Amino acid sequence: MDIILIGEKSIRVKGKNASVVINPVTGISKTEAEGIVITENYPDFSDSKIEGSRITIKGPGEYEVGGIKISLIPAEGKAVARLNVDNVSVIVGSGSSIEKIKDKIEGSNIVVFNAESEFNYSSLSSLEASVIIAYGKLREEVGKSLGKEVVSVSKFSTTADKLPTEMQFVILS
Repeated sequence: MDIILIGEKSIRVKGKNASVVINPVTGISKTEAEGIVITENYPDFSDSKIEGSRITIKGPGEYEVGGIKISLIPAEGKAVARLNVDNVSVIVGSGSSIEKIKDKIEGSNIVVFNAESEFNYSSLSSLEASVIIAYGKLREEVGKSLGKEVVSVSKFSTTADKLPTEMQFVILS
């Protein structure tokens, strides 16, 4: 499974058989994905560069796209997505959205969040994820506040059997 930053606000999550793009906006390069997931209504939303998409998911519920199981959980006008990709559980949303509903989110292997605004960064630790991945303008600040060594990559790749035993903090840049 790969998690790739494809724009300032947009990521692509790719499994063995399918991929989804989270929050595509104008300015991203062309990319292929079977589905689009909207967790936040950005004014610059654009799916024009997504090729092959069969569905746009923007409301609460349970979905499946090419073997990727997706749950969209409401979070005060926004949403948090729970994905199961190749037996890896991934939570995706803004940091503030994840903080607001952290008690409703069961344990996940990976938490991916857009650090575009300040929130209680320590709320991420309570999720007990193996990997925490940040992108957005405050990404480095979050890593420092958690006291973790920061690894910066353009693409994060893992499999269910290669998840770290100690929490790892990764920045997508």
